[in-house]
Amino acid sequence: MSQLKNIVSEQRNIILASILFFIGIYALNHYFPIILDDWTYSMNVDGKKIGSLSEIIEYQYLHYFSWGGRSVVHTVAQIMLASGVFLGDVINSIGYITLVLIIYYIANRGNESNLSLFIGINLLIWFLVPALIENIFWITGSANYLWGTLLILFFLSFYCAAFLSGKSKDRWTKRIGVFFLGILAGWTNENMSVAMIVFVICLILLTKKENKAISKWMIFGLVGAVIGCAFMLLAPGNYVRNGGEISNLSAGGVEPVYMFYFYRFTSILKISSWYALVPTIIYLTTLLLYIKFKKETNRKILILSLLFVITAGIATLAMVAAPIFPERVWFAILILIFTGTGMLYANLDFSSVYVRVPLHSVIGVATLVFIYSYWVSLNDFKRISNIWEERDRIVNTERQKGVKDVVIYGRFNASDSWFVRPKTGDIPLDSITWMQTAYGRYMGVNSVKIFDSENK
Repeated sequence: MSQLKNIVSEQRNIILASILFFIGIYALNHYFPIILDDWTYSMNVDGKKIGSLSEIIEYQYLHYFSWGGRSVVHTVAQIMLASGVFLGDVINSIGYITLVLIIYYIANRGNESNLSLFIGINLLIWFLVPALIENIFWITGSANYLWGTLLILFFLSFYCAAFLSGKSKDRWTKRIGVFFLGILAGWTNENMSVAMIVFVICLILLTKKENKAISKWMIFGLVGAVIGCAFMLLAPGNYVRNGGEISNLSAGGVEPVYMFYFYRFTSILKISSWYALVPTIIYLTTLLLYIKFKKETNRKILILSLLFVITAGIATLAMVAAPIFPERVWFAILILIFTGTGMLYANLDFSSVYVRVPLHSVIGVATLVFIYSYWVSLNDFKRISNIWEERDRIVNTERQKGVKDVVIYGRFNASDSWFVRPKTGDIPLDSITWMQTAYGRYMGVNSVKIFDSENK
């Protein structure tokens, strides 16, 4: 009991900050509507709202063979959606805070409580993740990327702790636990799972190079990760989905396969210069500060930090094999860079005025900007929430009248302000049939179309 009190006392500021960020993230989750794939994943195979875990399992079994192999994260999505709006938002908000805490404890291992590091991680995510809504607030997107990244980082945290400490207990319970955690982590996201496996292999080889004994749980975890990744990549549904996406991309012409992947490679380099440029500059700046003002010489911290960034590069290059590279995929890649940056930041010598004053000043100013940005973003979320509540009311009214194909006029336009960081907009229900049908089924009608007011 006294040990718990000591931990709470030492981590008081982190606990309070976690509670504040949880409340803030929950408020945004609360106002963001159920939308797009959420409608589909809210239904069972019979087209009714999911009401049990067995229905989720049945849905994912069919989904595995017909659409995709991300069974673990899609199960998470369906659990949150089936839990109801309030509980689903609570679970999703807990997921965000848990992810930030995992990043924090990987980065700050062996150091005293560091509030500026914890706040800095949140600021990096808020300002530099390009598709914040799709990654954190849209339930299906959050399950795929936030929760997928959470599982991967939680799995990697065991290897990071063992590498940094140079010792680790090797019990059967840990071997079995890490094995099954490896399966879950490997069964999350294609490019990240491959990168994660490379990360684990590198740490095992680095451990061996230092003439340290390789714990059996490390091998068990690696085997589990490979098994999970294989189940995901070999899903028959992947080939169905990828085939359709590739045919859409190549419509109107035929070109050699190698040219397709060459274009993919060059396009990835171009978009990397946009999305990864600022995070990379921040990392390199922190690296230079670490080399000059590190708290103590610890080669392992530098090696592990660099490995996180290299793994981010591997995860990026792995997207060459994917037909498309949407903005939301950058979430996990950037999280790896943020983790590597956090490790260097946490081990700077803040007793030096040349380190403490500039960095704390930057974080202080960024925090003030964040507070304003959050406020205007919250108001934008409230606006879109009101619009979707009105749409649901209209559809319910029309359904009661016996109308099966509902038409709604008036669309949502997001704020143009730069400070509205989680940019959102309306959905193209007037042009994409599956969205019209999915929203309709979710609301108990055949379809719902949304047009601009001037078309009325």
